[in-house]
Amino acid sequence: YTMTKGDFLLKNGNITIEYLPRIKPADEQFGTGYSARAKGIGRYFREQYKQAVSRIEQPPYFRERLIYNYLYKGPELEWYMKIKLLLEKNYQLFHDLLPMQGKLLDIGCGYGFMSYMLHFTSAQREITGIDYDEEKIKTASHCFDKTTNANFYFADALDFAFEKYDGIILADMLHYLQPAGQVQLVEKCIRHLQPGGTIIIREGNADLQKQHAGTKLTEFFSTKFFGFNKTTGKGLSFLPGNLIKDIAAKNNIAYSVIDQAKFTSNMVYLLKN
Repeated sequence: YTMTKGDFLLKNGNITIEYLPRIKPADEQFGTGYSARAKGIGRYFREQYKQAVSRIEQPPYFRERLIYNYLYKGPELEWYMKIKLLLEKNYQLFHDLLPMQGKLLDIGCGYGFMSYMLHFTSAQREITGIDYDEEKIKTASHCFDKTTNANFYFADALDFAFEKYDGIILADMLHYLQPAGQVQLVEKCIRHLQPGGTIIIREGNADLQKQHAGTKLTEFFSTKFFGFNKTTGKGLSFLPGNLIKDIAAKNNIAYSVIDQAKFTSNMVYLLKN
């Protein structure tokens, strides 16, 4: 990554060196004979490397790499993404909850911050991001780290042709739809979820009146004050607390919730097939 082949940009990076236990000449646990030992030791090194990557290359490891992809796209966007990374803790929660391989769909992906982070943390993830803000999709589509496994589309989620996915993310976007559209979209996601797949929904719980004031304040800043997010003429419609639970029960899918309600009413709802 630091000196990518064919790239003239030298980037900051980290080098990790680990010393493994010595393999003695008489040690036959990797086989006997030159060929067998070479293959056995090769497998051992690859497995140790795989374990090191899994342990070290967590979302914070890729924070600077993600920031590099949004340099020179405007000072406001650079500031916004750094704040988002701080508040989201580099999207660690989403990385932990989603499968490490397979097809992922990020609905309301915005500028693509989370999509790229999930892509960096596992090359086996094939990520599709959609958003109804065309300018955000153009920005996400023109990052220098974009590959064929990270694609972005300008689309309405209700009209977009879904495939089958191993993970689907709806983070802070359902309240941009009206109640009927919210139910329609969640049920559409359930129908297009692979066996063993996970849907992550993060939304403010409108029933938690005290904390919900904090959620509405953050949405005011993002939609009215700074204008990073666009709303329709119908405005925002926040979810009642039991809506996702009722949809899960109706569609016979496992439901659980992670309570993030400290200064806001945000909850993380998990639906597992």
